[in-house]
This record gives sequence, C-alpha cells and structure tokens, in this order.
Amino acid sequence: MATEALCSQRLKQARVRFAEGEALPAQLLPDAVARSWDRSRKAGISPWSSPDYKALKPRDNPRAHPDDRRLIQCVRAEMEQLWAAFGGPHWTVFCVNPRGMIVHQYKGRDVPALLRPIQVGRRIQEMDVGTTAPSCVLAENQPIVLRGSQHYLSEFDTVFCLSVPLHGLEGELIGALDITGVGERDPELLLAHFRRAALATENRLIAGLRDCHIVRLRHDPRWTESPLQGLLAVDGDGQLRAANRIARRALGLPIAGAMPVLHVGELFAAARPAQRRRLLKPGAAQRLPLVDGTAVFVDLVRGASRPQPAVRSAPRQPDLREQTLQTVARRLRAYGGNVSATARELGISRTTLYKKIRALPDDDELT
Repeated sequence: MATEALCSQRLKQARVRFAEGEALPAQLLPDAVARSWDRSRKAGISPWSSPDYKALKPRDNPRAHPDDRRLIQCVRAEMEQLWAAFGGPHWTVFCVNPRGMIVHQYKGRDVPALLRPIQVGRRIQEMDVGTTAPSCVLAENQPIVLRGSQHYLSEFDTVFCLSVPLHGLEGELIGALDITGVGERDPELLLAHFRRAALATENRLIAGLRDCHIVRLRHDPRWTESPLQGLLAVDGDGQLRAANRIARRALGLPIAGAMPVLHVGELFAAARPAQRRRLLKPGAAQRLPLVDGTAVFVDLVRGASRPQPAVRSAPRQPDLREQTLQTVARRLRAYGGNVSATARELGISRTTLYKKIRALPDDDELT
C-alpha cells in the first residue's frame, strides 16, 4: 500500500509539471498511456478540467447503424457474463464503437456522480475526457489498464478502468470492451476474462457469415467450443473468406487485412491428400500437421447452405379444345371476322362456328 501511495504521489507531481509543458519522467507510465497523456495535452485538455462526455448531436441511436447493431448482437452475451462476475453497485461495463460512442452498457445502482454521464449514446474520446482506458484502446489497439492517477484528469484519481480491443472480420478495430468503477479489481484476472470475451465476440462475427462453411481448429482438443478455438469461413468453392485472429496466428496468415486468395486445402499443405479432401465434410476432428511442424485438430462446424436452383417447369401444352379455339380465332382474323368464309374453310356449319366463337376468350373474340 505504501508503494502504491508513493507511486500515486509521484504521478500527481509529474502531472503538475507536465501541464506546465515539461516532459514526463521515463518509465513513470506505460508507453501507451504516456502517449495518451501527450495527445490529451495537445487537445487542449487541462488535468484539472472536468470530464465532458459528449452527448452527440443529434444524439446517435446506437442501433441505427448496421455495424453497431451487429457489434451489440455479438458482444451482448459476453457483457452479461462479465457483469455477473465483476460488476457491482459502483461499477459499469460498457462497449464503445470505433468512434468512441457507447453502444451497450450495464451499470450499478450506486455509480458515483463522476461516472453517471457514462451512458449509451455518449462519446468517450481523449479530446473530451483525456486519458481513459477505452480512448487509449481506440488509439493504441491494445489492452489498457488505468489505476487512479494514471488517468490524465485529476478527477479520475479514484477510478479503476480496464479495456480490451474488439476486432472484426479483417482484424480491424471495431470497438472496445471496458469495465470502469471506483474501487479495485485484480487486473490480471480481469484481463484474462475480458480478452476471452473479445475472442468470443469475434467468433460470433465469423459464425454469422452466411453461405459459408465454418471450419474450426485448435492445438488442444479441450479448447473445442471455447473462445480459444480458431475459426475459418470458407465459401462454397473452398476459397478462404475470413479467419479469426487465433486461426490467423496458427496458420501464419496476416494478423489483419483481407484474406489472401487461398483454397482451404492450401492452408494444410503438410496434410495427406485424403485428409485435405475431408476438410469440408462432416465427421470427427482430424489431427493435421502444419508446415511449421505444429499440429491442430480440425473439423467442420457448419456446412455452407447452397441456394436451391430454380425449377423451370416446361411450358404447358394446350389441350385439343384450346388448339381448336386458337385455330378458329386465327381464321376469323384472317377473314376479317367473316363468319361464312371462316365456316366454309373449317368445314363446319355457321351454327357450330358461332358456338365456338362464344367459347373464345374475350381478347380473342373478333366478331
């Protein structure tokens, strides 16, 4: 406790000098946090300013944009579990999109007044509230823990804040998952759980792709159905469409960016041909060697749903009665509606022809 108090005092003293234009002492803050302090100062924020959580005008509807709706759908279940485990009356768990807007949240009943403005539809960026864990994550794309005086604003000296990045289908940053409150939590324990929640969110994005085979891989079979499994999305022709970060790392793919043009079999070039042919077929998991000498267990989670080809029915052939009436209509047109001439050519009486004329559809009757 004495060490923490001394560190906090050093931070407060350094904050005063930093606000006056001096540089921060080396190693006083983690590099990512020190860069955030610098950005906050350049934005014109004073350490003694009050936080200003921008209520966006017009106030954004967090479900108005399809990307935000998709993010909420994929992260909601994880947030519920995190809140049940680590929430409390003085805490809030929330998710922000890449613009820093809060799109989903769980909040305790006795959140301090300082944290009450943190609510859905508000923005958390360094230009508004200085250094916070979610604003830092959006700038640095890495997990961030801030305790007390590591925040840039002095009003946050009692606040604990932890955030992890959320990644999309191409490894891009799509938001941050955060827990903030007054009090203490075990940072290492929280980081482990929040990172797993971020992986599970990414996996839901992959599983939500339509018309794709979903293939899973893991080094340890005990990771089956866990956020630690890798997932591949493969189109109906066997071409790789997307992969989560676990799969990208295991297979040596770029950690971010669009997928290279590869057939799924090329990812497992060290496997036997018979094993590669089974990749997109249901069945027990295969243990496949990788080119780097490691091995993974691979199986198909879900097959691609193929669109059913449209069935074209053969054109209906007219029956004998319809054929006769069509002939009558054609000959009537040819004779300009002359019944006598038409009856002579068809070899029928005028009475019979009149009966057939009455049976013609309205658009074919030319008498």
